[in-house]
Amino acid sequence: MAKWTGWWEQRGIGRRTMQNLVLEVVAGGVVRGGGEDCVGRFTFEGQFRADGSVSLIKQYIGRHRVNYEGQNSGEGILGTWSIEGLWTGKFALRPVADSVVACDEIQELVPLG
Repeated sequence: MAKWTGWWEQRGIGRRTMQNLVLEVVAGGVVRGGGEDCVGRFTFEGQFRADGSVSLIKQYIGRHRVNYEGQNSGEGILGTWSIEGLWTGKFALRPVADSVVACDEIQELVPLG
């Protein structure tokens, strides 16, 4: 699993970061991982398609689920989250480079398979 960083935002609450976020893209573009934020611990499961679109379900442990629909920008995933069509907002996810050198080459996100 690779380290990622990300945030989601909601009107009236503002932007909230995700901590300890790890994601893995395996054969067939299947995505899985998890992390935590101000709501609690969660898992992520979903699909990374060849056209760059991404669908994820964020399942809070013992709580509600959140649908994430986004697009690979080449440097990360940008999109919209929703809960049962009642609440929506924007989100962003991006991999964390292993190196701290600012001039490292940026790697494009490409689904496996």
